[in-house]
Amino acid sequence: MAEMLVEPPTKRVICSQCQRPEPVCFCSDIDPILQLQNHLIILQHPNELKRCLRTTKILELSIPNDNYHLFNGKRFPMKKFPELFDLIEQRETILLYPSPMAESLGIEGIQPNKNDDQFIGFNAIILDGTWHQARVLYNCNPFLHSLRCIKLESTGRSQYVIRTQPTEACLSTVEAAAILFSRLENDPSIHDRLTRPLRAICDYQLNMGAVKHQSKEYLITNGLYQRPLNRRLKKKVDQQIVNNNPISDLKNLVHLL
Repeated sequence: MAEMLVEPPTKRVICSQCQRPEPVCFCSDIDPILQLQNHLIILQHPNELKRCLRTTKILELSIPNDNYHLFNGKRFPMKKFPELFDLIEQRETILLYPSPMAESLGIEGIQPNKNDDQFIGFNAIILDGTWHQARVLYNCNPFLHSLRCIKLESTGRSQYVIRTQPTEACLSTVEAAAILFSRLENDPSIHDRLTRPLRAICDYQLNMGAVKHQSKEYLITNGLYQRPLNRRLKKKVDQQIVNNNPISDLKNLVHLL
């Protein structure tokens, strides 16, 4: 018995396209978009590469190669990322980020600052990572501060139920891109085409035993949050409770969580 050979464990076969194990491959749910007027630029925090469930892979497989650009890093100096700044120079660039001066993105999209005869479409920059990481990216790259900022409002709850969001209104990167591009392109079908693979991923994980995650806002509101709150947030939350106001009314709640 001691001389019996033990067979090595079988390695999981990984899909070459979506880079997920074959049993949970979501390629069949991808519906590629053939043509877009606008370009998507993803600035990805380095820590996001460590996550096995990155939603940017959905965008990479769905959006035309010429319209999709991903840069990974914490700081993006011009000398190291000349391609990024070349893209910004080529067309009007907007940043999806809830800065104090951000404009709300309506159903009808947004109007360009340039004259119609000169407008060739937007560059839309999205910061990929947790909300804390997105703030780090924004603060570490001063060139972002000069861009026209856009924010999403009344978007509904995230469908990315296998990852904890800070608030009920927070979305994953692919969901934010889906809303943004469906409005910029005036094509509602884009939203479903980009979020369908996300729903499939969540269904796969839930069927394999994963549990649905509630937002930190929900957990705190219902007394279910088990980690200690920092002093600043606890003071504001306690004040909201005393005044019988929902914590979602807190200004810049997402920056506090």
